[in-house]
Amino acid sequence: MSAPTNDDWGKMHAKAWKDPEFRTLLEQDPTSAVKAYGDEVGKTFTKIVNLGDKPSDASDDDLHTHDSAVAPPACC
Repeated sequence: MSAPTNDDWGKMHAKAWKDPEFRTLLEQDPTSAVKAYGDEVGKTFTKIVNLGDKPSDASDDDLHTHDSAVAPPACC
């Protein structure tokens, strides 16, 4: 499996809300947290974050100079 599904992300968030240690790990070392979740459910993730393409109307200069250049959330 390459990347966590939306269902996986939902389950990781629920786990973080119930398990303070997992929440801390998810906040401080998300790669390790996703790996730990995968180990628990028998999945191996080779891709943690899927970064979308840069918007076609945003130049590199725009991304450096405009506060309005905000990336969408990486999950859920």
